Amino acid sequence: MKTIICFIDDSRFEHDLVRNEIAPSAPDLMFVQTFTFNEAKEQLGKNVPALFLLDLWGKDSDVREPYMSSKEELKEKVSGFPALDDVYEGLDNFEGDVTNEYLKRLFVIVDSWRSMFEEVCSRIGQNGKYGLSNLRQVRKYYPGVPAVFYTRKSLIGDAVDMFKAGADGLFIKPTGANDSETRRLTSQYAPLFLAELRLIIASKTSPK
Repeated sequence: MKTIICFIDDSRFEHDLVRNEIAPSAPDLMFVQTFTFNEAKEQLGKNVPALFLLDLWGKDSDVREPYMSSKEELKEKVSGFPALDDVYEGLDNFEGDVTNEYLKRLFVIVDSWRSMFEEVCSRIGQNGKYGLSNLRQVRKYYPGVPAVFYTRKSLIGDAVDMFKAGADGLFIKPTGANDSETRRLTSQYAPLFLAELRLIIASKTSPK
């Protein structure tokens, strides 16, 4: 019987990527693909997967009136962000660790955009509750089975939450400039990705 990997994700596009770009590189594996944990439990029946592959971000049903931020809102927000001129101003005469100062200034720009992204996602009702809830269900019904996250939009705070919740690993979905490029990058990444998943499976099943 083939080794089972259970993939839970709320996106049809992501399921298509796993089905057509990743699974063909692993004829020894069977991917059970569902949108919710309850669907996964039903499809698995008495079978126990070797690993759960979980998306992190999904729709938060507690956000009653989600809305997409307007271009005007975001332009106003961005107008107050530090710019490249702020990074380089006075840097030539800076006394101390200039490299560290330079990187700190650049990070302030990055952090501004990251905070805005989190705000936008919060308003539209997208966050990590979806994946963390699925992980809790995995731990409850399939104790001992490794569970890793496979995500595209997660941020550093999400990674902290994932590992606090007991995730066995974190992988970043390849992302291209468009769907075709994302598909190509996913296919290219598949062999390395599958090798990493096999290592996690082996580490959990090999005798101590």
